Amino acid sequence: MKYYFLEGNLKSEIPTDEVFHQVLEAHHAYIQRFFDEGKILASGPKAGGRGGIILLRLDDEESIDNFCAEDPFAKSNIQTYRVVEFELYQIQEYANSWR
Repeated sequence: MKYYFLEGNLKSEIPTDEVFHQVLEAHHAYIQRFFDEGKILASGPKAGGRGGIILLRLDDEESIDNFCAEDPFAKSNIQTYRVVEFELYQIQEYANSWR
């Protein structure tokens, strides 16, 4: 199992509100699948907007590059990701099943 902290950063040019909201809905549907599989512990927009944060784990055979590339925000060239892989050392008892 590999653990990642992702920081999404919206690019300077964002499409019109209507297009952006369509891509946002697709992004939410995309990450929901990973929530349902128990691979995302937490996610949400950064304070002030301009991107978001995802805390996730992937099986060793899964690629973080593929996860990011398949995100509708990345596919639409709206957002890039800063990826930090980390080793899970401590976690709150209530989230221990996420190991």
